Amino acid sequence: MMLFSLSFHECMHALAAFYRGDDTASLQGRITLNPFRHIDPLGLVAFFLIGLGWAKPVPINPNRMKDIRWDPALVAMAGPASNLFLCAVFGLGLRVFWNPIMNLDPTLSEGLVKFLAIGAQLNAALAFFNLIPIPPLDGSHLLAAVLPTPVLERYERFSKYGLLFILFILFFGGGLRYVIGYPIQAVLHLLWGSELMSRIYEMIRMF
Repeated sequence: MMLFSLSFHECMHALAAFYRGDDTASLQGRITLNPFRHIDPLGLVAFFLIGLGWAKPVPINPNRMKDIRWDPALVAMAGPASNLFLCAVFGLGLRVFWNPIMNLDPTLSEGLVKFLAIGAQLNAALAFFNLIPIPPLDGSHLLAAVLPTPVLERYERFSKYGLLFILFILFFGGGLRYVIGYPIQAVLHLLWGSELMSRIYEMIRMF
């Protein structure tokens, strides 16, 4: 599930860049759902250690885009948007087909509920994690597009430490659960409602 979600995320980055005039990622074969094109070894290790990882960033060349300031932000937002889309697909699929799923064999129904629920939760987590405005996460590109030039210059100097900061908060920053945990729960509540959400969590013992 994680590999598919990350591959979809990076594929949408590459596709968005292509439509905005930059074929750098396309020429490297990144417009694909093949996970081997997107795997980042460190991100894969992080997934097995803490349950949340990342893929190899899609290369972009803003100078080849139609709008050098806003297009990189649009390309960056394609990633979280793709994960929110998958979150809605899995989440609404579970809500719409809840009754038919419950009429299946208990083992099969539990497996389907777990698959769809974890798919929704995982993609919500990927979306909101990537929206954190720390380089090189996607949210940093959106922030860079709106910052005044003097502030942007100072922010770009900070960017070389971004990955170290991300690794620190992933492995030692318990506050991350509050930064992305509440938005995740809000989205899932919107998709499922209180009653169904409680039944899902009780059934699969997600927490």
